[in-house]
Amino acid sequence: MKTKILLFLTILSLVSCSNDDATTKDPFVQLPPETQTGANTFGCIINNQVFYPRDGTGTIFNPGGKGLKFWGDPNDPSGNGNYNELEIRNLQDSKPANSMIIHLQGLDQIGVGEYVWKESNFYNSIDGLMQNYVYAKIYDASVNGWRYYGSYENSGKVTITKYANNNTIVSGNFSGKLRLLNGTEEIDILDGRFDINKATLSDTNFP
Repeated sequence: MKTKILLFLTILSLVSCSNDDATTKDPFVQLPPETQTGANTFGCIINNQVFYPRDGTGTIFNPGGKGLKFWGDPNDPSGNGNYNELEIRNLQDSKPANSMIIHLQGLDQIGVGEYVWKESNFYNSIDGLMQNYVYAKIYDASVNGWRYYGSYENSGKVTITKYANNNTIVSGNFSGKLRLLNGTEEIDILDGRFDINKATLSDTNFP
């Protein structure tokens, strides 16, 4: 009888561990929830792995830096030169991506709505194109290094779901495809979401 009980407990333990492993390995479970409270969160799935911001460690080999920034030039009242950018970086192991730029054109004029991706020239700020685009520096295990992928016409979109509190809270989601720089290979960006409070973002840590 004791042998049967021991066997049952062993099997139960193995099943429980197996379920825990499956949950841990499921990238969708690891994404932050979609919120609209200014929680200062970001996450998406790239190559079946979660990409999220991670600050630099401040060591001699990693001088530090912020994993998530939101900035831009919102002052052009016409909207022609008005842009905002989300800059996301993994400054610890740089996987599955080292960095991503999400460029939103005319955010302060449009607010809540859809921002359809267009061509990226793989530059940001004033050197980028004055249109919605995304590009990322993504790890490629086959070359043990990083390659650049960018959006193209109608390859995806960002949906801003909240733009409130005197434009301090910016929340939304995104998904689409990015294409290899000077190539044809494409990757999927899945289930992206962010919830930014511009007033507190610089004080938020991303370990």
